[in-house]
Amino acid sequence: MAPVTLHTDSVPYSFQYKSIAKDQIRFGEYIFQRILSCGTKSVFGVPGDFNLPLLEYLYDDSIINQGLRWIGTCNELNAAYAADGYSRYSQGIGCLITTYGVGELSAMNGIAGAFAENVKLLHIVGVARSIDSQHDDFKQRNLHHLVPQLNDSNFSGPNHKIYYEMVKDRISCSTEYLENIDTACDQVDKVIMDIYRYSKPGYIFVPCDFVNMMVDTKNLLQRPKITFQDCILQDDKLNQIDQITNLILDQIYSSKSPAIIGDVLTDRYHGNKLLNEFITLTKIWNFTTFNGKSIINEQNPYYMGLYNGNEGAETVIDRFLKCDLIINVGIDINEINHGHYTFSYRQNAKLIEMHPTYIRLYDTGSHEETLFKGINFIHVLKRMLIKIDIKRFDFDYDPSVTKFDPTIELKFPSADPDSNKITQNFLAQNVPDYLNDGDVLVVETGAFQFATRDFLLPDQLKYITQGFYLSIGTALPAALGVGIAMQDYPRCHLYGKIPETYNPRLILMEGDGAAQMTVQELSSFIRYNIPIEIILLNNDGYTIERAILGPTRSYNDIMAWNWTKIFEALGDFDNKATVNTTIKSPSKLLNKFKQLKNETERNKIEFIEVILGVLDYPEQLKSMVEAAKVKKPKA
Repeated sequence: MAPVTLHTDSVPYSFQYKSIAKDQIRFGEYIFQRILSCGTKSVFGVPGDFNLPLLEYLYDDSIINQGLRWIGTCNELNAAYAADGYSRYSQGIGCLITTYGVGELSAMNGIAGAFAENVKLLHIVGVARSIDSQHDDFKQRNLHHLVPQLNDSNFSGPNHKIYYEMVKDRISCSTEYLENIDTACDQVDKVIMDIYRYSKPGYIFVPCDFVNMMVDTKNLLQRPKITFQDCILQDDKLNQIDQITNLILDQIYSSKSPAIIGDVLTDRYHGNKLLNEFITLTKIWNFTTFNGKSIINEQNPYYMGLYNGNEGAETVIDRFLKCDLIINVGIDINEINHGHYTFSYRQNAKLIEMHPTYIRLYDTGSHEETLFKGINFIHVLKRMLIKIDIKRFDFDYDPSVTKFDPTIELKFPSADPDSNKITQNFLAQNVPDYLNDGDVLVVETGAFQFATRDFLLPDQLKYITQGFYLSIGTALPAALGVGIAMQDYPRCHLYGKIPETYNPRLILMEGDGAAQMTVQELSSFIRYNIPIEIILLNNDGYTIERAILGPTRSYNDIMAWNWTKIFEALGDFDNKATVNTTIKSPSKLLNKFKQLKNETERNKIEFIEVILGVLDYPEQLKSMVEAAKVKKPKA
């Protein structure tokens, strides 16, 4: 693999396109050269008859020599989840390739989740030959993988673009069904650039005969790389960006108690390092959101906790309501991220919302609003860091307030020192100490996910979870994608003082019910040599659903599995790749945590099954549960 260069936007690029003596190459090669040129080193997916001709080009010398890998997954849904994890870690584009209909539809839930959570995915779908959809002698035929017309299907041909129409502008920011080889390269480039611009999935539907056709190489020569920074350039708006920057800085200079919220789009638009530098320089109080967790370095002395409206910790709410200026960087408004729309502010507070498509300044007292559309906040944040003059600050924070400390502020039930049961509260109090600076923590949708809200995370730990779309089963294959990205671009999430000798751990907190949905992908961790620590929380079913409704109903039950034997069935036949343990007592779990935390050789899969109570769930889940409950009316 070529040397990795970390650019200032934190996106890794290792691609170096070499000029081709000939003017044309096969379109299949063009696609993979383009994937490499945008910083992607691994492609996920499942082979199918309509994508096989494209996949053959993975084995051309020109592609192999640049290190592009095919990561075959057990099904297409898992491929989508894995590509999602790859993108969340690398901040580049996660790519998957599926086949017409049966493959692409299986992946759709994963794509929808990525769209909802602003994750950069490229979904390439191999479709039928161009002649099948364009020539009168063929387009009336009902092809396999396509659904026939509702009426008169024996007389009327299928809609070849039915799946394209399903996703276009719904779960895809840019969608191209290729019908003309002369424009195909431009269409591919457009989708990739749009994915970076919008930070959402895009689709390319590729007829299987197109991949063998010749195309011009001029796009690759004129634009050797497609980078995130190039795709969001706004050089024509520099004067307006400066104007907005000055307005924001004036409000900071006038504020007595400003606060910064680090929200999820900061991460998606490569602003983590910038925001943390701004916080370090200005010493402004800072908060995170449910979906923005780990964007801000929570070890900084001005971190005040995760603000989630009325659903957050009371001490965090108290701090937040002391602030007269709220600067929400990378704002993303939805019910989970905004505490079911319970965000409130100090009387007469001023708000600044910094978003990829607008900057909004709002006065809660006078209700005056200034809205700048079409401005990406990342450019403003860069200018703020350059132009800020800390000598002009006139802050007057409450001196009695100190940084957030969950060990003091959270009201955990008193633990019985003689208890032999592991509880969610026990985990909430002890998992943070198990984590190291710079580790990568992937958490499944479920009960434990809500406890992590109030963790005080170590320096530069990368926290990955699907906090809004909340599809159970996502995290396990997503962790595969994260592990592949960590192989492709080691330590690319780090920007500070983590020792070069430390190899960050990949840790997955998984539920038993969620794992049963996507469990096949455990075999891929063995196949692709991904060291990982998997903590499987076994509470005999869907505890998060039990908390909402039907705690003892059979629909929340699952079949019990012998989890410590699962890897033996899925490929570790001689038990050399994995270490499998079941733990039922708090003392043994603490010992295991200590061992893993201090381990120096991490070349295996550590699988720890932790036994929990069926109806045990974190305190933080309760407020969310109350908002989500729909109770059956009494007769």
